[in-house]
Amino acid sequence: MSSSTPSRSCATSSAKPRLRLVQPYERSIGSLAVELAPTMGYKLVPWQEQLAHDIGAVDASGKWVHPRVGISIPRQQGKSVDIIVWVAVMAALAGYKVLWTEHNYSTTMEMVDRFRKIFGRRVGDTSEGIPRWRKLLVEVCSQTGQEWMRFSSGGVIQFSTRTKSSRLGFSFDIVIYDEAQELTGIHTQVINPTTTSGAKHNLMIVYAGTPTRAGNPAEVFKNLRRQAWEGGEKASDLLWLEYGVEEVGDIWDESRWPEVMPSLGYHADIRAIRTGMKDMDELGAAQEYLGYWLPPQNQVEKPIIGSDAWGECLVESGPELNADCRICAGVRFSADGSTVAVACAVRPPGSPTVHVELPFCKDPEPSTDWLAYWIAARAGRYACVAIDGKAGAGALCDKLEGMGMPKDYILRPSTDQAVTAASLISSGAKAGSVTHIACPALDLSAETSPKRKIGSGGGWGFGGDNAAPIEAAGLALLALNTSKRKPGMKARVT
Repeated sequence: MSSSTPSRSCATSSAKPRLRLVQPYERSIGSLAVELAPTMGYKLVPWQEQLAHDIGAVDASGKWVHPRVGISIPRQQGKSVDIIVWVAVMAALAGYKVLWTEHNYSTTMEMVDRFRKIFGRRVGDTSEGIPRWRKLLVEVCSQTGQEWMRFSSGGVIQFSTRTKSSRLGFSFDIVIYDEAQELTGIHTQVINPTTTSGAKHNLMIVYAGTPTRAGNPAEVFKNLRRQAWEGGEKASDLLWLEYGVEEVGDIWDESRWPEVMPSLGYHADIRAIRTGMKDMDELGAAQEYLGYWLPPQNQVEKPIIGSDAWGECLVESGPELNADCRICAGVRFSADGSTVAVACAVRPPGSPTVHVELPFCKDPEPSTDWLAYWIAARAGRYACVAIDGKAGAGALCDKLEGMGMPKDYILRPSTDQAVTAASLISSGAKAGSVTHIACPALDLSAETSPKRKIGSGGGWGFGGDNAAPIEAAGLALLALNTSKRKPGMKARVT
């Protein structure tokens, strides 16, 4: 699709976090930030209000429930707004000393200017700032590279561009790492120790950014995300909020945007998003504007099945087909819609193994009519066809319904069934209960496809660019194990 012709106009956001890791809490002072945001010129939208409550969660002793906060939000969604409001309240009213860090000095000064719009540029200057907040400012420093503000509460906001030897003038209670995708271990080694003697003895470190870019050596944000996704003891003090797509897909399909852009329809600038994406490659745009995280390297190196297990399942030819063989098919559209794979699974009577083959793996454009006719023609021979993939499954199933296919012939797998399908082909290959003939597309898929998360219940499936063929084989096995349909035609299958 051309980047100059959006597929349709965007609707108001329906985005749900891809991951929201929150520790249990009963009390929060985040409501204060939500209440005061409009007095600073900001109106928090629903996801920002919830984030404010999560950040402000406190335990019975008044300590932060989440001393570490990670926020991965696509660009143009206002991720800095929550933090600006939170920092203003903590420094100007609660007396916390806050360090706000950026990767570049130009961004640092942009953030300084945003706080000046709240507190003014200097003490007693009425030309800038908001009166109720401006009166709390008691001292400022505008020296290049050492900008800070001090308040009547005793709180401080210092702004710093991250370097290997950042010059910092205070001990801090709260550290903000904006542009966290650029943060390196050298930076945290210099900055984090400044929190060890914070006067409040109530440390909070906030990491806010977009996904770490391909080839970027910065690993701090990526490692924090890994802790969030893995859970366990390392994540027991962590708040993690992430919005984004699982696959790059069609970045110009604007019907996807409301699902991952939480401020769409509120204050997100649609024209700025469209314009910004035009000068980027697809991967870069997916990371910056759709929140796509690159798969971990170890997933690429560790396929679910692998060449050894798949090689053990190789046979020279499939079973002799007869009227008693039970046959099903699986159809999988790849996440980006560029491929549709069709696999067949055959269980001969009394056989301990199931044989799978891949008759098709091709581009579904310009139409999948051929596939609909292929499936319809086999309704009298095949017990079931499982069809999955957001890119084309719905349209194909609608067409088949219009062709009068029996309801129990077509299966649209649920999330749990998709997880089962992946497990069936994986465990079957490793146990030797699945056979296959040589097929380059299916072999590559089985030997290289890594694990990816499915749904929110800890399920998994196949990931990577070549996953569709092995996913189709899994769907065929799912249909074979699930369907109770007995086709009426008793004829030899070819």
